[in-house]
Amino acid sequence: MDTYSRETIFKNYLDWLAPHTHHLTQVHAQLLELRQQGLRQATAVITKQLNSLRLLSRERFSLADLKEFAKGDVTKCLGERYAVYNGRRCPRIPSGDLLLMSRILTIQGQPGQFDQTAGITAEYDVPADGWYLETGKTQLPISIYLEIALQPCGFLSAYLGTSLRFPEVDFFFRNLDGQVQLTARLDLRGKTIQTRAALLETVFSGTTVIQHFSFELACEGTVFFKGRSSFGYFPNHSMDQVGLDGGKPSVPWLNGHPVPSGLRTLPKNDHLNEKLRLIEQVATDLNGGANRAGYVYASRANSPEDWYYACHFYQDPVMPGSLGIEAIAQAMTVLAQEQAPALSNLSLAMNQEMTWKYRGQVLQKNQQMQMEVHLRKNTAAEGGRSLSGDASLWADDIRIYEIHNLTLALQDERL
Repeated sequence: MDTYSRETIFKNYLDWLAPHTHHLTQVHAQLLELRQQGLRQATAVITKQLNSLRLLSRERFSLADLKEFAKGDVTKCLGERYAVYNGRRCPRIPSGDLLLMSRILTIQGQPGQFDQTAGITAEYDVPADGWYLETGKTQLPISIYLEIALQPCGFLSAYLGTSLRFPEVDFFFRNLDGQVQLTARLDLRGKTIQTRAALLETVFSGTTVIQHFSFELACEGTVFFKGRSSFGYFPNHSMDQVGLDGGKPSVPWLNGHPVPSGLRTLPKNDHLNEKLRLIEQVATDLNGGANRAGYVYASRANSPEDWYYACHFYQDPVMPGSLGIEAIAQAMTVLAQEQAPALSNLSLAMNQEMTWKYRGQVLQKNQQMQMEVHLRKNTAAEGGRSLSGDASLWADDIRIYEIHNLTLALQDERL
């Protein structure tokens, strides 16, 4: 009787279970999925926390440290040895929108020792929608490449205590010259760029200091930009603005060679952030210039309220040289678009070495920035054009920048 009852009960249970099996399976699957979702969410939180801890553990200087050095208390970043500058101006790195370092990972070198190898590894997290990115464009502006490359050099120099060799001198820190080339074209939006730079040589001459650096930029293991550059520390008495022509006023080629197009005001570019609208008027000659391969002149009124003076540098406002090169590239683009209006996708041409020399700055007191480009080449390329030229830039009537072999690739924006 008991056995029969157990068999009957078990059979009745199976008969009841059969029509519900599908629903129970669904419930079980849903419970498993919820469990997996919970595990994934927990894993994501833990991974994010571990990554943050890992990043903190490998940072030598954080973004907060860099901001402190750019515009705050230098001793909070570089230590009490910099207390000598309390209440005084000292060389800084750019701040605000022009601070293009997110962290310093490593530094090799002994402060105060300039006859030994020194190097730095810095990273910059490129925003997916950075202020300098044009709508629909994948390439960074030339000026941004340059700033990402050069700023770690300035930080390494400061870490080594270069200016502290003469603690009584109020130094001005300036970029002097350099050469760069783009070796790969990458979409860097939303990615991290790593800059590796090395101090090659330090030369002391009286209280003037000149330093030479090499650098390369890489993303996800691919080196895409490399070059060398020189910087100088100058005491106040050597900061007279003599320019490239020994202090003699000079004028652009345009002044003695009227161009067919005349001087005209450029319309506003809706795709370009107003901060990068660096030229206002242009004059072009497709067959003019020193090489008869094309010529463009451009100018822009300068104002002491221009945005970059607040960022470069704290208590020492000057226009970044990189923005001067950016303005020259914009002028070259205008010339190219006269020949082919669809060509608006501009980038540095690959494997072409550009060189520059700076012997002065655009200061808040200057009224006008002028520039000109004499093209070397202006040739059709697959899907666009390639332009190469030599350029000069003036602060009022003093020629202060000289650029050689600035080569741009311009393509149809639809490609």
